[in-house]
Amino acid sequence: YPDSPYEFSVLSADILGQVYERFLGKVIRLTTGHQAKVEEKPEVRKAGGVFYTPDFITKAIVRRTIGPLLDGKTPRQVAKLRFCDMACGSGSFLIEAFQFLLDWHRDSYVVGGPEKYSKVLYRTGNDWRLTTDEKKRILLNNIFGVDIDVQAVEVTKLSLLLKVLEGESQESITKQFELFHQRALPDLGSNIKCGN
Repeated sequence: YPDSPYEFSVLSADILGQVYERFLGKVIRLTTGHQAKVEEKPEVRKAGGVFYTPDFITKAIVRRTIGPLLDGKTPRQVAKLRFCDMACGSGSFLIEAFQFLLDWHRDSYVVGGPEKYSKVLYRTGNDWRLTTDEKKRILLNNIFGVDIDVQAVEVTKLSLLLKVLEGESQESITKQFELFHQRALPDLGSNIKCGN
């Protein structure tokens, strides 16, 4: 936006996954009689269907599993951890895990002394935020997923990339590009894969 007809900043990162899991687990096939027939995708039918986990359950599971793993650890120790969803679907658990890690890192840096972390943390008004570069580092280092459905994998990648850009503006992205000379978005091809 404004070069696109869509304003992604008003959508939560998991909205694409919700749409996918509710509507796109199906394909439209043309019959020989030129009629449209809606069917479940073969991989979805074989796997037993597409199921959407409600947001409050996803949050609770992530908080109760990842939270205790991070207790008492430093950011350097957390960098050694890997979180993988082996049937990630459209990525609702990965998005929530990524958000949990972003919040944890931000809070750890603030408590540890924001001046020590000026390369990965900055202030806007009363809020502290992670730089886009730090968000990318956490994503590429800690978050992994696999799914049998190639479209689900693409939805997961897009949702995670939108999460990286969440809260950013054209100005902040341009400024960070000038400072670090890196693309705004990482390649998730090694983190989120299509497979069985």
